[in-house]
Order: sequence, then structure tokens, then C-alpha cells
Amino acid sequence: MGFGVVSLLDAVFRRAFTSAGLRPGSAAVDADTTIHFWAHRSLLPSTTATTTEQQKRPVLVLVHGFGPGPTWQWAAQVGPLSRHFDLLVPTLLFFGASRTRAPARSEASQAAAVAALLAGGQHLPGLGPGRTVHVVGASYGGIVAYHLARALLQQQQQQRVGGGGGGALGKVVVCNSDLTKGPEDDRALEARGGVEEVTELMVPADTKMMRRLTALSFHRPHKYMPECIARDLLRKSVDRREEKIELIKGMTTAEGSQLTPLPLEVLIIWGEFDQIFPLEKAYIVKEKLGEKATVKVIPNSGSRGTCQPRRSPSSSTASSSSSCCSLPTPTPL
Repeated sequence: MGFGVVSLLDAVFRRAFTSAGLRPGSAAVDADTTIHFWAHRSLLPSTTATTTEQQKRPVLVLVHGFGPGPTWQWAAQVGPLSRHFDLLVPTLLFFGASRTRAPARSEASQAAAVAALLAGGQHLPGLGPGRTVHVVGASYGGIVAYHLARALLQQQQQQRVGGGGGGALGKVVVCNSDLTKGPEDDRALEARGGVEEVTELMVPADTKMMRRLTALSFHRPHKYMPECIARDLLRKSVDRREEKIELIKGMTTAEGSQLTPLPLEVLIIWGEFDQIFPLEKAYIVKEKLGEKATVKVIPNSGSRGTCQPRRSPSSSTASSSSSCCSLPTPTPL
């Protein structure tokens, strides 16, 4: 029963992606690294004709956090957002089919792999001059999104000097992403989760810990989850467990020592009742990112509720990211 429910959800979420005009693809961005992604048809090599209107549409990169993967993270958002943007949804390294033989395990190395996918038009020929690229990231993906923005800004500077195509970086949205996370934050989360190490909670090894993570992630979570479904969700979420533990241990955001303002607008979205990264951290992140950063608090929401489908049919991330990019708010799913 559990396998059937989870497999059905997986198919439904993939269908949401294809209905939004996204197609799966993969690219070897260097000798060691292959990135899987979902992209709008206009960005892909197989596209034979792209209208002038499509060429002018901005590109929105959606970066997922920990969990089953990008289709589960963004299924509720891709439909509304696809009305205004050409979407690119990468699968981060050690999630799904994305992999690398390189030893680095930091969020900066994740961002470098995605930046390589976006660079030069080799992998995404539809991403040419004149396109604006906005970046949205959720939780761990928001931390990656910050580093991705840095990498894309560096690419732009190199293009100005040496010439060449590529999109221009627009705005950045981070959802429940503690870019200033330090050791004291890990200790506080360990206490809230009743674990000795954060990795026990964030990369659960059994259904008991999966339920504990769910209880912390959602505001007012479901009180009961059948064991068979919990077991299958666990299998879906924590493949390559050792590598994901290395990703958590390899995070370089400790105490925000490397966090500096971005020279562009940043929208910081946070759940009012986030128990993974408490709300007060949103304002610390804003202070670090400077005067161009804005905080938007989503009422009655936890860590996952701001960016993932839950009980409400509305999509707060979709409307907030459209607002950030100065476009009309899309109709909620």
C-alpha cells in the first residue's frame, strides 16, 4: 500500500512538471560531474524554433532542499510560475540522478555545478543574451541559491571582459534558509529534535526519525502516518545517505562568516512557526544581506509549508517569487 501511494504521488508530481512545459535532461558539466534537471522546452537543444516572446521571457531557477527531490518540492509551484517564466529545476548532487566524483561536499560546490549548467549556452542553448535569470531556493536549496547568485555574478563579470552570451542575473528568493547557521544553531536544533547530531534528524535512518523530522518541518502536521507509507517515504528521501550526511557536515555557512550582501534584490520568505530555522533567523539573514533584502513572513506555516504543497490550495512561494520579479501574482493551484 505504502509503495503504491508514494509511487502514485511521484507520478502525479512528474506530471505537474510535464504539464508546465518542463522536460527532463542531463548534462556532464565537467569530467567528474553530471547534473540532472528539468527545463522548459525553449531552453533545450532539441528546440528548433523559439518565438521572440519566449526569448524575452525571464528564466527562473528553482533549487530544492533536502527530501525526495525537486518534483516533490516544486510540484505545486511549477504550473503557476510557468505562466510567467521559463523554468529550470536542477537536481542537486547526490539527489536523484545527479552525481560527481569530485571530493567537495559544500553548498558552494553544489552552486558551482548548477552555474556550470547555466554557463555559455553549451548545455542550455536557449539561455542566451537578453534573458534575465532569477533564482529561488528552499531551505538547503536557499543556501545553494545564495552561492549560485555569487557564481552567476562572477560569470557576468567575465562575460563583460571576454565577451560571450549568457543570461543576466535578476533577483534572488530564499525560503526558510538560514544562511547564517552556526554551531549554536545546530545544538538548538538537536535539542528540539531530541537527537545527538543534526544529521540524525535531517537524514533519518528509520521511520521514527522520519516522523520526528516531519513534526518539526510542518506547522500542525498530520497526527498519523501509516508505517508502510513512512517506510516508503524514507526510502524515497534518503538514498545516498552517507553522501547527504557529508553535505550537511560540509556546509560552510558557519556563523555567517562568509555571508556578504548581494548587489541585487533578495526576498527572504520564512514560515511563522518554522522549528528547523526559527523566525528570528530571517531578520539576522536580512541584516547580513543588506538594505536590498526584504523579509516576508508566511502566517501559520512551518519550514516546509512556505514552499511545498500542504493542506491549503494556495502557493505562497509562487506568489512571493512572482512579486519579487515584479510580475503579476499567478493564480494559485
